[in-house]
Amino acid sequence: MNKPQQDPSSFQLLTPPDGLFLGLSTMWGIGRFQTLEGFFQAAEQLGFQRFELNHGVTPPMLLGLEGKCITSVHEPCPADPSVEELGRLDFLISSLDPSKRAQGIAAVKRSIDLASRLGASLVILHPGRVNMDPSYETTLRDLYEKGRQNSEEYQLILVAYRDHRRRSARPHLAAVKESLGELGEYASKKGIRLGLENRFYYHEIPTPEELSELLDATPSEWVGFWYDVGHGEVLHRLGLIRRDEWGTGFRDRMVGVHLHDVEGIRDHRPAGQGSMNWEEILSHLPPNLTVTCEFQSTFSGEEIRKATWFLQSHYANYLQGAST
Repeated sequence: MNKPQQDPSSFQLLTPPDGLFLGLSTMWGIGRFQTLEGFFQAAEQLGFQRFELNHGVTPPMLLGLEGKCITSVHEPCPADPSVEELGRLDFLISSLDPSKRAQGIAAVKRSIDLASRLGASLVILHPGRVNMDPSYETTLRDLYEKGRQNSEEYQLILVAYRDHRRRSARPHLAAVKESLGELGEYASKKGIRLGLENRFYYHEIPTPEELSELLDATPSEWVGFWYDVGHGEVLHRLGLIRRDEWGTGFRDRMVGVHLHDVEGIRDHRPAGQGSMNWEEILSHLPPNLTVTCEFQSTFSGEEIRKATWFLQSHYANYLQGAST
């Protein structure tokens, strides 16, 4: 690996002929700035010119977006209702209750409408969940944090969790498949493509097998795969899904990527400030992706600057080739 040559305090994002290849999610701004105007000003000072609206953006925050390059929208955006409320009410596209599933579909359509108005081309979609006992994952994560991931107790829970999820998933997957048929057609008429994101929790949809089934059931012009590298890393470390199943298995349907680092099983850290194997992960990226940094708002502007410097100092050859 080459040593960095540039002082991060004076760092500006590289600008290849086809445009900036790193965008920034508003995740970094939620709670840090009172308005998105403050977020955009700080992000632009760091060199960012492309942005993703995340599911923390409320309706009042949507004012003042004129002239901003919004490449993607992460549903539900605007957050009315919030992602937490949608989950609590089971207003999800995976719901087995038709009326609740309809509410989940409506929330995604609002995000599609917003993306269309803003000129974005992608909506990132959480495909719902398998409703099941949450204690499996809670216990696994607690044991991992205590350094007991190699214990017999951990392995027994891991096997039971996988089995329970497998036996419970089919009806929810069928609901997602039906929802995607409606949503994909709706989005395509507005020039929007949906990106199904791999998730942070194992009970959430999809697993790699489920993603393959969902992508096979939908036209590639309608629906693709949005790769979240941190989510993939966390489930790999927990022993639930190997990270390479995402990067290598769905390269031909990948439409975008969220970049953030992981320490232990805590994600959304600035790149280079965790313990991920970035070369292994980024080497799998295909060309023509929307590449977005997704960092928590608890990190300073200087930490964000160092993260972008880290990515482009070490991995510009991968990222420039991957970006649109």
